[in-house]
Amino acid sequence: MYKMILSDLDETLLVNHHVPELNQQAVKSLQNKDVKFVPATGRAFNMIGEILQELGTYQQKDEYSICFNGGLIVENKDDHILYFNGLTFEETKELFEAGAKYDVCVLIFTLDCCYIFNADPDEVERKTVQKAPFKVIDEYNMDFLKGDKIAKILFERRDMPYLKSIEQELLPIIEGRFAASYSSYRYLEFNPLGVSKGAALKWLANYLHIEIPETIAIGDNYNDTSMIEVAGLGVCVAGATDDIKAMSDYVTSVDYDQGAVKEVIEKFIGEGESHGV
Repeated sequence: MYKMILSDLDETLLVNHHVPELNQQAVKSLQNKDVKFVPATGRAFNMIGEILQELGTYQQKDEYSICFNGGLIVENKDDHILYFNGLTFEETKELFEAGAKYDVCVLIFTLDCCYIFNADPDEVERKTVQKAPFKVIDEYNMDFLKGDKIAKILFERRDMPYLKSIEQELLPIIEGRFAASYSSYRYLEFNPLGVSKGAALKWLANYLHIEIPETIAIGDNYNDTSMIEVAGLGVCVAGATDDIKAMSDYVTSVDYDQGAVKEVIEKFIGEGESHGV
């Protein structure tokens, strides 16, 4: 029987940055079935409060969220941080200075705020719609962040081949030192080595005394692949790329905006039924 579902947010659970009603109802149906529903996102925790309200887990004890691609695990009640693994200032600055050579918007996330450099107007609008605490920094200088708790740094451009070429050029810096991943078909993200949604799934499952075969992970993009591979049942939505579909145990028949998460809950948890793993 499955006891925990991890779900990516963007292009998986959300439509226009909100949980659609059909997914809300499906998630809330889990509450009397002893099944945890855990958002697993690249977003900061302070960006998902409204989403947790829509899920019915906002400020609730024994409800959890995974943020920053696994760099932060929170019990929702009182925003209780259970686990945090961030970048040092020096590590971030090395990647920040490398990013100056490229035509990208650079975002640095601390626990409290997103700082945007070389601002892309579309990205500023996106952060506004996401209700993210953010600041646009006109000068390309991050020295004011020394002493802050930095979670991750992102390069943003709506050109995945270009982002992938950057990763290849930066391999001498990245390899053995940073975890690189892609999300929303616009971000190249850097976390500390070892940070991933899959590692966070293992950590939270162990914390909650849940066996890995009792877990489901649902995603759509490359920063979801680690949890799709780790989970007892790895799921991707219909709109995922062919390589992500190939590694998944199940591909939903509908895409995220048609209730893919609802489909998974109904198929593998059911209406009060127990399903073996």
